[in-house]
Amino acid sequence: MKISNASQNYINQSYTNATNTGAAGKSGAQDKPSEEKVAQDSINLSSTTRDLQKISAASETEPAGRTQMVQDLKDQVQAGQYTVNAEQVAEKMIGTIMDELG
Repeated sequence: MKISNASQNYINQSYTNATNTGAAGKSGAQDKPSEEKVAQDSINLSSTTRDLQKISAASETEPAGRTQMVQDLKDQVQAGQYTVNAEQVAEKMIGTIMDELG
C-alpha cells in the first residue's frame, strides 16, 4: 500500500477537526490551565510485596567470598580432590525434613 501526501493531509485534517470540535465543547472555566485538576496515579503495595522486593534485591547481591569459594570447589573437582562428607549431607537432609514436618 502506497501512502501519498493526499492521504497524510486527509488524516491530519481529520485529527485537527476532531481536536477543534472537542475544544469547542468545553466551558470557559475549563479553558484556564491553572484551574484544571491534574490526575495522579498511586500504588499501594502490600507488606508481602515489599518483603518480596527486599528479598529480590538482596538475592541480586553476591555474598562476600562466594566467587572464590566456587572457584576453589571447581579446582578441587577438576583435580579429582573433591570428596563428599556423607555424614554432613545426611545431617542436612534430616534437618531439612524435620523443619518441614515441624
